[in-house]
Amino acid sequence: MKPSSRILSFLSCAALLLAIAPKAHATAISGDLAMLGEDSFTTSTLTFTNPAFIFGGPGANTGSFSVLADMTPVTMFPLLGGGPLPYTTGFNVVPSAISPVEVMTVTSGATTFQFWMTDYTASYLVNGTGCTSASCLDVTGDGFFTGTGYDPTPGSFTFTSQETNGQTSTTFSASAIAATPEPESLAMVGTGLVGLVGLVRRKFAR
Repeated sequence: MKPSSRILSFLSCAALLLAIAPKAHATAISGDLAMLGEDSFTTSTLTFTNPAFIFGGPGANTGSFSVLADMTPVTMFPLLGGGPLPYTTGFNVVPSAISPVEVMTVTSGATTFQFWMTDYTASYLVNGTGCTSASCLDVTGDGFFTGTGYDPTPGSFTFTSQETNGQTSTTFSASAIAATPEPESLAMVGTGLVGLVGLVRRKFAR
């Protein structure tokens, strides 16, 4: 085989592997985001005042969320009409009738991100450690992000709300947990690469 033919054969095999490889790497959402807003809460419900706003200072919104500028409006719990989110102290699973529940949606240009909650743990405290002369509610949980042009990506979130002298504010932070390639997909790509090396060796040895 002529050298030029060998090179063309090599490039054809490489192109085939490159076509397969992206399937092993999901277009996952990455990074962290932060938000400020207002809400009202009782010992059993949490209700947000919409809109809330992306805010966290320089570098707070990272990765895929870096397209979100401070003061970009956020709609909280749109599927619940803005709330309320029911909770009991301790671990909660989103009721099957609304699971997963949409926690937030935010749009910047052509990109829309949403966070969907599957479970959450709530802690209600009055005048306790870290909650002096106030009522505090912390909610942490799990779920997943969706976004324009992205695959659904697992994530986690934290709400921290505090009521002092009738004024209530909340911070919301969330982190996307980027998906990793499936072992089977990686094995396929690895096997293909080994085969390609063997093919090239045989062709150039002639």
